[in-house]
This record gives sequence, structure tokens and C-alpha cells, in this order.
Amino acid sequence: MAPARFMAKHPLYKEVRQKLTRSLVDGEWRPGEMLPSEPRLAERYGVGISTVRAAVRELEQAKVLMRTQGKGTFVLHFDERESVHRFLNISRHDGASEAPHRTLLTLERIDAPPAIAEALQLPRTGDGQKVFKLGTLVHLGATPVYHSSVFLPARLFPRLRKSLLPDGNKSLYSIYQQRFNINVTRVVDALSTIPASSVVTRLCGLRPGSWVLWLQRVAFTYDGQPVEVRHNSINTAQHWYRLDQGDSA
Repeated sequence: MAPARFMAKHPLYKEVRQKLTRSLVDGEWRPGEMLPSEPRLAERYGVGISTVRAAVRELEQAKVLMRTQGKGTFVLHFDERESVHRFLNISRHDGASEAPHRTLLTLERIDAPPAIAEALQLPRTGDGQKVFKLGTLVHLGATPVYHSSVFLPARLFPRLRKSLLPDGNKSLYSIYQQRFNINVTRVVDALSTIPASSVVTRLCGLRPGSWVLWLQRVAFTYDGQPVEVRHNSINTAQHWYRLDQGDSA
């Protein structure tokens, strides 16, 4: 049997998904904007409508796009998700609902520590190793529950300043999207326990010598590009880290 002349590396709809993703990265369609119709996308990419639908379906399942019956397909806006705080997995032991409130404590522009530079895949030359470091305190209800050190690549967040990060209940991811067109589509959390630092002990009202849950999160945008590293020190006296997995049906 003669060898095949050509073998696709990916199914055709995967290639269309990659092209759609590249257009999103380039800002061709911004959050809340409508994509061209499926026939126009099919013509643009030289494929059938079923191939376009398969690509759009994957991006919809990844919570990047949203299809509205009778209207079209839109780039998902954070405020239209199931929750503004989609990745907030900290809740009270008794399950009571609490409104989050974030306070910005510090903002500085620094050289990235080596571990942060590696996690963010920062370039090794020039100004690429600069990051913004944010210190925040988050209350759930009336309780100060966790302190965060947040690291952002300076090149992706030009001219970041305190006035762009108002205190309140709006998630940082929503601000990233609205102010900088940075869309967080996935996070990877790693958990451990550590002794509370003196800063965390003071801010969260802990006893000296207390231990806290320590979370390192790396947040990614389209194409798996890391855009944020954060370190959370979490007071678990009344709260825990909760993650639902699998089909709830």
C-alpha cells in the first residue's frame, strides 16, 4: 500500500480553534463583542460550517465564547459568567454565603524573583524580567480571610497603577479583562501549609505561631500563556478551600 502523502497533525476543527484563539489574543474580537457568523467564518478559513461549529463548541466549553440563540456567538465577558469570582474556591465551613471584598495594600514594580520569572516564562533579557507585585487583603463577609501576593508581567500590564485597581468586590480577573484585554481562562492551584508570617498574623487577626493554608496559583490566558502568579495565605479557622469536580447529576 502506498504511503499517505499527507497526514494532518490535528483535526481540522482544532486548527480552526487555534486560528480563532490567535485572533482573540490579537484583540480582533474583544470581550462582549460578537464574532462573525458561522458562514462567514467558514468562508474565511476555507472549511465547512460543521468544522467551525466544532471549533466554537470547544471554546464555548472552555468558557471563552458564549453562544446566544438567535443572536450569535460572543466573546465571554467576566460579568456574564456564572460568578464574577469564578475561581474563588474558599467558603465557610457551614456553607453560608459571604460577599468578598478586596483591599489593595501595596503596589510596586520589581525584578521578578527567579521562581516567579520561571512560572511566568519571562524573557531573560532586557526589561522582560520586571513584574508588578500587589499585596491585597480579602474579606469574606466581615472576616479577613486571606492575604495575597500577586505577580504580574510588567510588559502585559503597562502603566498599571493603584487607581486602576479599586478596592471592592470586583475580581482582579475582571479588571485584567476590562483594562488590559487579558482574559484568564484557566488556573492551576498548588496547596500546602506554612506558618503564618507576621504580616498575615496581624492582618488576619491570628495568634502568633498559627499555621495557614498556602496556595500558589498560576493563571493562564489563551494558548496557555501564564499571566499571573499569586500566593495566598488563607486563614482556615472558619473557612476551607473547596473544589467541586465531576458531574453533579
